[in-house]
Formats: sequence, C-alpha cells, structure tokens
Amino acid sequence: MCVDQSTWWSACLSWFVFVLFALAVPAFTHFYLACPTCDAKHHRPFDTVVQISLSSVATLSFLCLAHFVRKYGLRRFLFFDKLVNESDSVRHHYTTQFNRSLKILSIFVLPCFALECGYKIWWYASGATRIHFLGDTILSDAITCSLELMSWLYRTLVFFLVCVLFRLICYLQILRLKDFATVFEVNSDVESVLKDHLSIRRQLRIISHRYRRFILGSLILITVSLFTSLLVSTRPHADMGPFRAGELVVCLSFLSIAHS
Repeated sequence: MCVDQSTWWSACLSWFVFVLFALAVPAFTHFYLACPTCDAKHHRPFDTVVQISLSSVATLSFLCLAHFVRKYGLRRFLFFDKLVNESDSVRHHYTTQFNRSLKILSIFVLPCFALECGYKIWWYASGATRIHFLGDTILSDAITCSLELMSWLYRTLVFFLVCVLFRLICYLQILRLKDFATVFEVNSDVESVLKDHLSIRRQLRIISHRYRRFILGSLILITVSLFTSLLVSTRPHADMGPFRAGELVVCLSFLSIAHS
C-alpha cells in the first residue's frame, strides 16, 4: 500500500498514492458525480458523510504509520530486533501470528469491500451518470468506478493495517507474559525475573506511547462520524432505502467494526 518511506523515491510514491486515493479521487467523485438530477434511486445524499469519514480515518492512519516507519523502521517498530532475546516459543508464535495478520486484515476488509463493489457496479451499470471525459461513456464509467473502488479499498486497508499491527505487537506482549509466568514458576533467580518484568513493562509503555495519538484520534473521528451519520439518517423525510443509503450502510458497517 506504498507506506514505505525509507528512500526519497518510495516517500514520494507513498505520498502520491495517498493524495490520489485518499483525497483527490474522493473529492473528484463527490463534486463531479454529485448527480443532482438523478432519480430517487441513484441520488447520493449521504456521500459527503461517507467520503469525509473514510478520508479522515485514512489520513490519520497514514500519517501515524508513515511516522512509525520513518522514525523506527518496520523491523524495530514490530520489535523483531528484540526477539533474539526471547524464547523459541515466543519467536515461533509471534512469527506465526505475523504471517496470519494478512488473513485477519482480509477478514475485516473483504466483506465490506464486496458490498461496496456490488453497490458501485450497480450504480454505474444502471445508468446513474454518463461521463464523457475519455470520449467513450462505457470506458469512462469503468475507469471512474475502478478508481472509486480502489480509493475505498486503499482507505480502509490503511486504517485496518494500523489496527492489525497494533494487535500484533500487543500479542507479542501476551506471549512474553505467558512465557514470563512459566519462567517465574521454575526460576528462583530474583534478578532475572525482575529484569524480564521490567522489560515487559518498558515495551508496554513504548506501545502505549506510540499509539496514543492514533487511538485517541480514531476514537474521536469514528465517534463523530457515527454521530453525524445518525443525525443525517434520522432527520425528517430522510430516505433510508437500500439504493440511496447503500453506501452509508457499508460505511457504517466499516466504522462499527473499527469502533469495536
């Protein structure tokens, strides 16, 4: 997802992809495809809430992740440099959990993405709008639909990636605590036990320090987004049919999963 900023080229690519899919594409599709003349099924009255919600959490996630990678490096950020001092059991289970992270990411993202694909494909295929900037209407609609879907996927993946990485490094501390409990039962050396205890406390403090801005920012942004969605969906004469509110439902599903 182009979050590597270890070199000048990769940093430029990372920011270009972020600006394109998290800011430019949502802004273009919102203003250019506002479709005020669409019929009741194709009008998108909740698009503003959806786009701002997704772009805000994606921006927060990208800035935090870029800061982590640039300042610490991915290996140090995930504490791989500390595994050399851990037991074989901790190293094995942590490596296994790291390899499962992609599967966990897919479990969260793919169901919502499938719903989003179905809604977007229906919206374009049913003739909601006709775009002629490439000369061919079908080609223009296909490209715009693909850009919208890639933008949605990029924003959700960036956010859930930070969440999954947080879960991963917390899982490492759980493994260390279990290993510490085992050692504590058989090891009578007070000095080594205290060293292990202080090491675990230090890493927990580091994790909370690194993630405090992301956790607090996510809590605020998601709460505001859910509250705003509640207001616009319960106002008088609000049409919450599956066609007009389909995208809002997908966005709320994503935000509810993230909030939990």
